[in-house]
Amino acid sequence: MKPYDEIRPKGEQVREMFDRIAPAYDRLNDIMSLRVARLWRKKMAKIVAKLYPKHILDLATGTGDMAIVLAKRMRGAHITGADPSEGMLSIAEKKIAKKHLSERIKLEVAEAEKLPYADGSFDAVTVVFGVRNFHDIGAGLREMHRVLRRKGMVFIMEFSMPRGKIFAPIYRFYFRKWLPLVGGKVSGDKDAYTYLPESVVEFPDWERFTELMWECGYANVKSKALFFGIARIYKGEKR
Repeated sequence: MKPYDEIRPKGEQVREMFDRIAPAYDRLNDIMSLRVARLWRKKMAKIVAKLYPKHILDLATGTGDMAIVLAKRMRGAHITGADPSEGMLSIAEKKIAKKHLSERIKLEVAEAEKLPYADGSFDAVTVVFGVRNFHDIGAGLREMHRVLRRKGMVFIMEFSMPRGKIFAPIYRFYFRKWLPLVGGKVSGDKDAYTYLPESVVEFPDWERFTELMWECGYANVKSKALFFGIARIYKGEKR
């Protein structure tokens, strides 16, 4: 699925979309995740910290929230925040400078499917709510695998659709009806907030995504459900 039309490449449209909604993104991300995404990032950083990584790539870094949490949690680590949207990175740069973290967080424009880094450059790669926006998920996973050092780890947080007879229908209504209405009004881009919920629906379920990680070269792949399954944390080790 593409944000605006079926003709232009998805990567181009995703960049354009995030450039347009960047000013409202942080506020709307809180709405989209029911404001618990902040706690999830801290939880993920706690998991990443167990690896004692010195060099971390935060891919699809957006406005820099995960990179900031990682830097605060691991004071000896250096983080590279990469994202295709210059609009999002512009906001990230201001947030990082305000928190006096510019020396430890470096921001770069980059696409997941073609990373400008040498093989084995990072101890860990993190992606928060970004994999479903890759124009080629398999290529993005393989590139992350390539830039990891041997025994390095990837940590992915992504939305998913919960299961169950009671909560799942309520969440689907919220996600597919109410969220596009509110997101469209706040951001001024109705198409973007129609695409974002639908991209979650179209994203592979956790069993299939786990298989895909194995197929792309990761070992010891595991996942953990968050908040009744509306999101999951996946982790895998470079073979």
